Amino acid sequence: WVMRTSVTLPAGYPLSGEYEGQKLEENLTGCPAGFALTALQQVVSFLVFMVFFACSYFTPYRYTPKKLNTGFEVFCVVIFGCVFALNIALNNFSLGYISIAVNLIIRSCLPLTTFLSQQGLAVFGLYPFKPCNPKEIGLMCIGVICAGVFTMARILGSTEKGHSSSNMILGVF
Repeated sequence: WVMRTSVTLPAGYPLSGEYEGQKLEENLTGCPAGFALTALQQVVSFLVFMVFFACSYFTPYRYTPKKLNTGFEVFCVVIFGCVFALNIALNNFSLGYISIAVNLIIRSCLPLTTFLSQQGLAVFGLYPFKPCNPKEIGLMCIGVICAGVFTMARILGSTEKGHSSSNMILGVF
């Protein structure tokens, strides 16, 4: 039932590539691959965690979640869950505008943004300061630069072939 709930492309949509000049005869319905893949990953992760939890329960290495004692701790967990869900939703949304390869290149820049956000939170006393290893920071910056160069090359390469790449530029920024 989930796979037929939304119209991905309506009937009459003009096709491109080797089917140039033709149009869809029927509505293309279904769940986009990115959404289905994310849902499947979440279900499998939950099942693997439950198996681990059940198997380790009767051992000395039992997993015991930390008890949340204050309202602030509960608030922080709820906010973290919302941010996590928003991250997945925005990632899936971006797959409609950029290719999976470009999406993965952009997401490979996360170590640098994570480090910068940790340091920013540390300024306000919300997170402990991390040591700034110049070699590590330099390598992260080189990785981000390489990812940007690859993405721009891919965008510029697709414009030479006559494809529209304005949506891909949005993904870079």
